Amino acid sequence: MKRLLLACIAVLMSASVSLSATADVIKNDNPYELVELVANKTFERMANERAKIDNDPNYLREIVEDELMPYVDALFATKKVLGRNLKDVSKDQFRDFYKVFRDYLVATYARAFTQYDESKHKVVFEPANKLSPDDRVAVVRARIQEPGRPDDIRLDFKMRLDNNDKIWKAYDLVVEGVSLLNSKQAEIAAVIRQNGIDGTIEMLKDKAYQPIKKDDEVDF
Repeated sequence: MKRLLLACIAVLMSASVSLSATADVIKNDNPYELVELVANKTFERMANERAKIDNDPNYLREIVEDELMPYVDALFATKKVLGRNLKDVSKDQFRDFYKVFRDYLVATYARAFTQYDESKHKVVFEPANKLSPDDRVAVVRARIQEPGRPDDIRLDFKMRLDNNDKIWKAYDLVVEGVSLLNSKQAEIAAVIRQNGIDGTIEMLKDKAYQPIKKDDEVDF
């Protein structure tokens, strides 16, 4: 089950580049529709380019960059991961941490996608909740189905409206009740206590730039 859960993580939970850097960003004011469109587009591309992925698993980095990154709140997620350590981080350290944390997550989700098989796994989205014009947060609920598995895996995408870009972005994914952002925050805090922020940046660099391999082990 762990491998399947990790394969699902990559749907939306990561740090991202600016929306202006991506030409084909899906514009949708409804977070429920947006998540479903992004997920379906990503999985469709993976199915269409399966031969290329199997030949070069590192190509999954490009898919993650193109299809997922524009739809999450990079700044918010990075600040949440740093938590109370944020106040002790200089501007230069924050810039370096942001970049390497993003690269680390790209690699993590690319590795997670090596465990995903579109011929076996199906994503089913639950009915959307009513959304008012004043709402700034939403939770998009989905389930992962696999033949032969008695219970579906529950996924909750936590979304917030970015006031600057005027688009809904994901900032957390809750899998079976466990917040991935909170888990990563606890892990990063422990590393910072032991190695400091600069040591943590170097540790993330080492993990981020390892090559992606077929059926890779996911460090999350």
